Amino acid sequence: MLMPEVGADAVEAALSQFDNELRSRREWQGWEQRRSQKFAVRARGRLYPPKKILSLATGVPVADFTGGPPTNNVFAALQYPVELLDHGEGPIDRPLIPAFEVGHAYSRAREITGKFGGSGQSGIAPSRSSPAIFLFTGGSGTQYGYADEFEATGCLLYVGEGQVGDMQLIRGNLAIVNHVQDGRALHVFESQGKGRDYVYRGEFVYTSHLVRKGPDRDGAQRDVLVFRLMPVEQLLSIEGAGDSGSGVGEPVLSDLAGLRVAAMEAARAPGAVVDAAEAVRRTYQRSAKVRAYVLARAAGICELCNKDAPFRRKSDGSPYLEPHHINRVSDGGLDHPRHVGGICPTCHRKIHFGVDGDALNDQLRAAVFAREDAMDGPEL
Repeated sequence: MLMPEVGADAVEAALSQFDNELRSRREWQGWEQRRSQKFAVRARGRLYPPKKILSLATGVPVADFTGGPPTNNVFAALQYPVELLDHGEGPIDRPLIPAFEVGHAYSRAREITGKFGGSGQSGIAPSRSSPAIFLFTGGSGTQYGYADEFEATGCLLYVGEGQVGDMQLIRGNLAIVNHVQDGRALHVFESQGKGRDYVYRGEFVYTSHLVRKGPDRDGAQRDVLVFRLMPVEQLLSIEGAGDSGSGVGEPVLSDLAGLRVAAMEAARAPGAVVDAAEAVRRTYQRSAKVRAYVLARAAGICELCNKDAPFRRKSDGSPYLEPHHINRVSDGGLDHPRHVGGICPTCHRKIHFGVDGDALNDQLRAAVFAREDAMDGPEL
């Protein structure tokens, strides 16, 4: 059946009924610890079972409607935060977010793919336990007439995988192109020589790719994929430009649906773009458009604590919230509506520096996914 419709007053009454009549009952004690219970509604500083609250609010038995995202969407539409409960299941409930320091050397076997999962040999190694893709660069490609290189702009021209025949957009190559949509950060490590540790060069974001001619392992000429990757730090100026509109000279949209369409289109992988300046421009556009949509989606209310923005911008009077990239240790890079939340400065600092930051980040992840699942716009 269709999800039951409900208003905020009915939900508040249901919350009170649960507190007064059910919470102390034996069958409801410790409900949030059960593995079958994946989500919880947070209200009044407490957790509540979503399906039961919706059932109490509507009179519809819990067996007659679907739990999970459909139920969560009802609460998200009413501005109630929905949290993903932690049952100690590791990366299933809480992705392990890698944290490396630029310039430091790391053992691939012990601290990179050996710790987070992924191929121990391939240059492109998607993690099996975290939202990350590890890229290893060095001089191995020179034997085939090509090699990775850093441009003067700081961008990395990274050669794809595939030793014989034309390189294809499959497996690791496709993972690079789709990393933004998939919410997976690109971490680049540089080889210091055979048997030595890898130096971390930082996190990068795919901007485009180009096709060059070069020899394969057998010496035959073939198409070689070269990915242009931008350091994430170059995007941080967009994140801090809270009073500058889109920041890229684009027309300003006011309706949420239009902003979402623009953000989703901008977040699509751009494909082959030879011109470096055009590739970089499109990446800045994506960051600005996703940021504009996410802040409009929040509508002046923090998507984590559900409180009004603490103040308004002096430039245009709009409520001040900040974009937070859910699958990253810092911010910038994964500019996609499903992986960015609009939150208040206090919640933003709590996620990055608070003792309960990981749990808060999980809560935001569930809330953003619920909101995006409820939207009727295009899916990526």
